[in-house]
Amino acid sequence: MTGLTDHQRSVLGGVFAAAPDSTVRRLEQALAADAGQGGALAEVHGLIAREASDRRVRATVLGPVIPLCRPSDVGDMRFPAAVIPRLWAALHAVAPTAVAAAEAACCGLEETPLAPVDIYNQLCAQAADGLRDRAPAFAAAIEALDGAGPQALAAFVDYLDLVPLAREAATQLPQWLGRMSQERAASARLTYKDAVALSDDAGPRLVEMLLARLPEPWLILRVLAAMVIRANDRYLASSELARFGEYILSDIDRRLAAFRAFDPEQGRQAGVAAAEHLGVAASAVAEFENALELSRDGPWGARVARSKQLLAELAEARLAQIDKALDQALPLQMVRFGKGLRGVPKLVADPDPRALRRAEGLMGFFDRSRASATTSGFGAARAKVGEKVEARLDQYVEDLLEDLRGPEPQALDRVHAYLEAAAGLIGDACGEKAAQIVRRRAAAA
Repeated sequence: MTGLTDHQRSVLGGVFAAAPDSTVRRLEQALAADAGQGGALAEVHGLIAREASDRRVRATVLGPVIPLCRPSDVGDMRFPAAVIPRLWAALHAVAPTAVAAAEAACCGLEETPLAPVDIYNQLCAQAADGLRDRAPAFAAAIEALDGAGPQALAAFVDYLDLVPLAREAATQLPQWLGRMSQERAASARLTYKDAVALSDDAGPRLVEMLLARLPEPWLILRVLAAMVIRANDRYLASSELARFGEYILSDIDRRLAAFRAFDPEQGRQAGVAAAEHLGVAASAVAEFENALELSRDGPWGARVARSKQLLAELAEARLAQIDKALDQALPLQMVRFGKGLRGVPKLVADPDPRALRRAEGLMGFFDRSRASATTSGFGAARAKVGEKVEARLDQYVEDLLEDLRGPEPQALDRVHAYLEAAAGLIGDACGEKAAQIVRRRAAAA
């Protein structure tokens, strides 16, 4: 098998350089089995393997600022994703020896005179100097930053200056988020003090860098509580760290607004998304209550209390809609049973797709709201609705199965359609195993 031409290598190198990290990883894994066969595929694997290795080194060196170049709904300062690869290319150009040392340190290829972290931090300092001086090699990175706003370049340089402190803080972040001790709190306060010693606004910038690393942004409240002695809302809301509490409060408001706008007729996935919005808001509210000392009439305490009350009210209002939605999706007709009346499936028409989507949307919310219900004040309401829904669906399925077993079964396709609809709703109410049991019973009837 012939190898690649220089032109093909150049084209592939450009394609791989522009590909997302996830794509590079998948290609490296997919081609690994063919690497030993030689020829063009082996060369392609070599190209993608080198690209993957370079990105791992880049992620290590620029790790403290990379999260700031990802989109986020929480936080003010974010930079274009293109900054990172352009900045790394500039470092390759102006400091090839230092980049090679970083590769050796990161990949464990050889011992280096400096500690790996010192090599990484020196490269970040060179990057800051190159941007600050508008060096020609950094023109592409500067262009990306200038496009993000008039202050973006200066702000990014400020973050690069904080990299050594942020890199060390990132190693301690899991401890600060875990069970807090006096020793860990002292470490957090000392780290923040070291940042403030660099400049008045370096402390909040350091916290912003830590916030960008968190998959659950409300956890930054634990970091704030560790970094200050007076971890109460009155003090924090009037301090230079106030914006972080405001970030989380604004996100709670946004999540509750999204839940309020939830349209059940968009179906089950809309209900799942609505429950996730509610769950995030509930987690953030709980974090405020657990991490900080809140005053009932304080600047954050009052807002948190209102948000918690609104959350429960909105959830209960949606739960109250489920009964009617099920009646419309799985209609009943009243028949005499003994001395009274009982509802049985009304099979005069096929299931109404719109009514079924609405029921699925509400039940999707019901299913995914289990965790937040217990901590947000609507657990009892949800449990009551759940008992009623389960009994309603179980009886409906039994009646449909009885119709299938009758001496003169009518409209078999319609009965099966309602059974499938009921099975999906039972999956939301009781779990997928319960839904599968219904489907197996329907197939066997």
